[in-house]
Amino acid sequence: MRVPVLASRAGALASCAILLAAAAAEPPGTTLRSVVNGVSMEQGVPIVAAGGIVAVQGTNLASALVEASATPLPVSLDSPEIEVRIGGSVAPLFFVSPTEIKAQVPWDLEPGWTEVVVSRGGEASPALSLLVTAMQPDLFTEAGSNMLIVESGSTAQKPTNGGVPRAAIAAAAATGDAASVTAGATLTVFGAGLGATNPPATTGATATGSAPVAAQTAFVGGLPAEIVSSDLSSELVGVYGLRFKVPELAEPGEVLHWFSGGSRSAGILGSGGALAPRYLAVPSESSEARRIDMTDLNPYFVAVSGVPGEEDSCFRNTALLDFRRDKATPIADCLLPSYINAPNAAAWRPFEAAWNTPVLAALAEPTGSISDGVTDRLVLVDTAGDSVSTITLEHAADRLQSSPGGNPNLRLERSGGNGERMIVSPAGESAGEVTPFAPLPAELSFEELTQVVAQPANFGGGYRMRFLGPAEGASGTPRAVLYDSRARPVGNAAFPEGWVPLVPARAVNAQGQAQGNPVAPTSGGFRGNDVAFVLARSSDGTRQAVVAFRAELPAEPPETPPDSITVTVSTTEFPSGSFATECSPAVRWSRIALKRQLAVIAADSRQAEFARLQDNRICSGDRLVVFDTTTSEISTVSAPGRLQVNAQGAMQGYLYFADAVRDVALEAPRKIYIFDGATDSFSSVELPGNVGITINQLTQGVAARSQIVALATGGAPRTNPRTGATLPPQAGNRGLLVVDLALGSARHLALPSGFQRVIPGGPNLVRQGRRGFGLMPLTDRAFARARRRNVGPGQPGGSAMVVWDASSGTATELPMPEGGFAVGQRIVAGGGGGTPNPLLWDYQPKSAAFAYGVFNQTGDLISVGVVGP
Repeated sequence: MRVPVLASRAGALASCAILLAAAAAEPPGTTLRSVVNGVSMEQGVPIVAAGGIVAVQGTNLASALVEASATPLPVSLDSPEIEVRIGGSVAPLFFVSPTEIKAQVPWDLEPGWTEVVVSRGGEASPALSLLVTAMQPDLFTEAGSNMLIVESGSTAQKPTNGGVPRAAIAAAAATGDAASVTAGATLTVFGAGLGATNPPATTGATATGSAPVAAQTAFVGGLPAEIVSSDLSSELVGVYGLRFKVPELAEPGEVLHWFSGGSRSAGILGSGGALAPRYLAVPSESSEARRIDMTDLNPYFVAVSGVPGEEDSCFRNTALLDFRRDKATPIADCLLPSYINAPNAAAWRPFEAAWNTPVLAALAEPTGSISDGVTDRLVLVDTAGDSVSTITLEHAADRLQSSPGGNPNLRLERSGGNGERMIVSPAGESAGEVTPFAPLPAELSFEELTQVVAQPANFGGGYRMRFLGPAEGASGTPRAVLYDSRARPVGNAAFPEGWVPLVPARAVNAQGQAQGNPVAPTSGGFRGNDVAFVLARSSDGTRQAVVAFRAELPAEPPETPPDSITVTVSTTEFPSGSFATECSPAVRWSRIALKRQLAVIAADSRQAEFARLQDNRICSGDRLVVFDTTTSEISTVSAPGRLQVNAQGAMQGYLYFADAVRDVALEAPRKIYIFDGATDSFSSVELPGNVGITINQLTQGVAARSQIVALATGGAPRTNPRTGATLPPQAGNRGLLVVDLALGSARHLALPSGFQRVIPGGPNLVRQGRRGFGLMPLTDRAFARARRRNVGPGQPGGSAMVVWDASSGTATELPMPEGGFAVGQRIVAGGGGGTPNPLLWDYQPKSAAFAYGVFNQTGDLISVGVVGP
């Protein structure tokens, strides 16, 4: 759920006004987190469009709540006067209060980073960062939720209320309930940040007939919605009234996605019904399916596919399941893997999504020989329009990809290995071609250097930096080598004399052989894409440092790429007596974007011996070494406990670490430490319910709320009955944990009665690039597959789908169709169980939906279930 949006909270501020009335001479109290988007109120890097609404939060910002009483909005309020300057220009004010100010970002600000300064009676706050964009759509929601504020009818009548959007909209519009979301109904939602208008709007003033220049599109549950109008309000500053018609087949509780150009905002449209899955039978030809895929926006459409043929690599007996139309359509034709020549066939899949659309795409059997490994045919599935079409490509392709950054177009790599890509729109129209950067050789070498000694760095314009050292046993100084877009080496620089990359420890197997190929950690910059920071140590191991390699790249791409580029080197040593922990194969930088800083766990002595949990040893440190990438200053911050190197993460300027102190290393930690990069301070959180946390690749985050969700784990280590090896307790045996990094609190989402643990998912799920549980921030839900307790012979299945309401902590087991199980346990003669089928699921946080396969007792896929918003 979102935090309250544009509410002024007058009642809560009244007592603050009395206490602060005499504090006129004090400067405004702000922190690096004070500036946020004034509509979404999301935490993290503040992004607001020119003409949009920004909020400044803090203390001592004003003497009382004072709202603008008329438009144009004033540029100062209260006594002594409160002003907000954005990019040097005074900003119109909606209201000021002791703890919050709302202002409009001037329409004429150029996109890019700028500064926000609050002044009160001549006392100014420190400059605060704001990223201004050309457009950043934000839809107004009910305070404390993702439910959109909706007005029914053909017109939107909103009272004038000093231009305060939240108060004015809420006074006139009712929450979009189920009755208003009917096919053909005209609804109005409200937004900001849709970009420049025609005619141009005036900063601080209302407008009449000003519509966004950028193209506007909308989807309700992935179904295209007809837009009636999207003009700026004639009564509310910076606010658009967005009128549209509800499409056929749409239902209450669906997600509205509104696009301005290529930028998107979303919210829940009306209140849906009770949590209930929908099931659709799978055609018998697809009973051996091993994968399901959803579209990007349509929650009620699933594609089911099986195992590709060994001889022709064809996916046959694919099925398209349309839950809105209650229809299953088999596709017997050959669909090829989207990456036909992928080195790992286990990761093959037929479908790719056209982002921000309801379209799926697949490569089809070519008109020529299938043995050539390329095709000239593309299948497009329009899940909203109920159509499947096949187009012929201008050139043969051997790879289909979704475009990066949410771009809806599809990319098809032309055969021949030169990397040229055809661009095709979701409608099947040609959208041009792209010649990407020439790939680097698989085996790099420079002079006599052939060994990769640090992680790679990629810069703008196709420039790539690689770090090479001498082969094992050979002599030579490691160097940074810069390659251009044509894969030519155009610059290089040696590591400073006496310094080598910090290569972490390596595990040794029973035969005494070192495992893996660890390399020194590397990180790029923040507001500049031309520098790589590499951890290094002195040759004698007594000191450590950050070595910065900066490439003097051209500001603008020249017509003729330069043959030579200068690479400069600088070294910043760690504070005396601090050493980055090397006892793990993955020494890691953590990024603190708020300050453009990097941090690494450290200790007071070098730890270069590999630490294994199985040996009751935990790689840990007692401090952070923090490096400022702008000033090159470096410092240490003491931690309140031992920080576990292999259990850490970062989000929105917060770093979090598992406690490394416990009786048995294999037990799950029951405390985490949170470092606030804005204040350089630590806090700790004791986990509730006598459970521990699993911080690894399964941990997921809700960035807008600065929360993480992880598997809750408890109990003593286990013993493998076959090998006798000691193992950690089963991850997820206590359900899930939600940790709020901003509040420093944690909540336990327990399993329903009768369940043993969350099943994280096996190798097949990992190969598909999918998580072991899913999060739906729009509906505040989490879901997972869970195993029942005491499942014996003759009780196949043994697992079910569980959904948590994260706000209440309530866990619900989803009902299965008759004779169905979340995972099929194959039954063999004599009543014994065979090999379980892999879990089939997909989920789309954008559409707040997930889908899963249902099996019968013999292990055949019989249906697919979908849970929508």
